[in-house]
Amino acid sequence: MNDITRQQSIGAILFQYDLYPNHIETHGKVFKVETNHGTFALKRTKMTRGEADWFIYVLRKLDRDGFPFVVPVLQTKYGDYVVSDGEYTHYLMPWYEDRQQVNSQLQPEETMVEELAKLHGLTEKTQNGDRDSLDDSYQNLKNRWDRRKLEIEKYVDTIEQHTYYSPFELTLLTHFERTSFMAQQAERHLQKWLEKSKEKKKIRRVLCHGKPIRNHTRFDENGTAYFLNFEKAVLDTPARDLALLFRHFFQVRPWDELEGQHWLTIYEKNFAFFDEEKHLFISYLAFPENIYQMIDHYTDPQRTKSEIHMVMQLERRVLTMNRIQRLMNALFPNHP
Repeated sequence: MNDITRQQSIGAILFQYDLYPNHIETHGKVFKVETNHGTFALKRTKMTRGEADWFIYVLRKLDRDGFPFVVPVLQTKYGDYVVSDGEYTHYLMPWYEDRQQVNSQLQPEETMVEELAKLHGLTEKTQNGDRDSLDDSYQNLKNRWDRRKLEIEKYVDTIEQHTYYSPFELTLLTHFERTSFMAQQAERHLQKWLEKSKEKKKIRRVLCHGKPIRNHTRFDENGTAYFLNFEKAVLDTPARDLALLFRHFFQVRPWDELEGQHWLTIYEKNFAFFDEEKHLFISYLAFPENIYQMIDHYTDPQRTKSEIHMVMQLERRVLTMNRIQRLMNALFPNHP
């Protein structure tokens, strides 16, 4: 799409907001649109009608519940929250400049953890946890993990037959015993979650953001974070959302188990984390899916990354796995 066609397409959407674009910049899936009435962010998505309806429900619920840490989605002059052009679904927000870099004293991880806890606390619902549904949840996750482990074990069996190993293969084999151990630990904590949940006979569901990463927050000059992109929001265990956030932190900056414990303490100050949920949380973190994904990338026939790049990425993920093990041991020192 050339600039003229793009501007015409965006102009047709903005007409429904009584806005006319003076200047448009592309930022990934978001268009920064400057108008005489201010600067806006127009998000282009592939949401289906059903997904868009759920997205709108989530936004309205957060507004009704008084959750303030959200970049608002603006309505059209017809009262709609989304606009479809037949191929894409769009929604419009005010353009929020990210001010976090202005104040170097801000710790974005701490703020994001705190505000995610507040989101979970505000939307918490407790329901009866019947044994069949708990068993199904456990078995579905375990089956998925078992399939992944089998795929990787077959690959490792294959490369062990090689006379010479590539640098990536050698790195993988060096750390594979630890990787398998972490998969076992993930299953043990998942089993513990099942046992404790059956004993309690209650489970909690919260509104999970679904993809709580740094790019989906905007900080103001006071250090307050505002979440955006609730397209993947879902009602689920808080352990899911928190594990996603921690995994994101692990990928973007150095950390250690003490810092991981500090983040968890901040979360628990704002939202009580039950023991069974903590087992589920650590099981999500412990399962070495990020190591398995590196193998998927390496064996992809379309791979463009160099061998040395793949080795460096694998070593980085092994380092993260080892730190997760230390965090796991710190949280559950007496767990077998």
